[in-house]
Amino acid sequence: MPALILIILILLILFGSSRLPQMGGRLGRQARKPYRQAKWLWSWATGSEEESILAERDYGRECAREFVKQFPGDAAPHDRELVDRIGARLAEAVEDRRLEFRFTLVASRAANAFALPGGFVFITQALLDLCGRDPDAIAFFLGHEIAHVTRGHAREHLTAETLLRAVSARLSGAGLLLHQMVTKGYSRTLEREADSQAVRLMAAAGFDSRACIRALERLSRVSPHNSGLAEYFSTHPSFADRIADLKEML
Repeated sequence: MPALILIILILLILFGSSRLPQMGGRLGRQARKPYRQAKWLWSWATGSEEESILAERDYGRECAREFVKQFPGDAAPHDRELVDRIGARLAEAVEDRRLEFRFTLVASRAANAFALPGGFVFITQALLDLCGRDPDAIAFFLGHEIAHVTRGHAREHLTAETLLRAVSARLSGAGLLLHQMVTKGYSRTLEREADSQAVRLMAAAGFDSRACIRALERLSRVSPHNSGLAEYFSTHPSFADRIADLKEML
């Protein structure tokens, strides 16, 4: 306690009393996300499923606030409505009614889609352009991201990353190589699972599940360096492998 009082006095001298509430608010906002991340993982390990779902949603909301700041531009209103309609149909087909989803279209030249914990799904305007605004093709990409949430991939990836960071910290260059190899392979395994779940969800929601082939073939014809797809290509299995897997399943 004396140490805390001393710190407060130093802050008062350096910044004045009028600045302390502002600093406190900023520090509180910075601490909020790691706190909710820890609460989510703790609820998953020790609490009920309902507690874990609520904690994940709280954490995802904090992540979404930060994520959307990276895209300051405005997406076209008619495209936002299209994404909302498709997303709503897919969300209605999710079996676990406790899960909630929010779909956001962001203005970006990079064609991609993202899923944050708690059901916060983002898709870029550029990906809509590449899909030709085909509702069935868009449904595949949104369904893929929904699958990451329903299958708990965010939690699995986070816990795996935490473990691998702990291992890598105790090893030299070999540990870093292990970290990179395992995380990339782990990520691609989850991407394949999300593909298969997306096709099932599309069918349940009344979309043409064969559009997944059309969507991936369209992306495969685009150079990653010319379309903002470099990150997408590096974290997903090859289009040939994905298309072959989906054709077999269909």
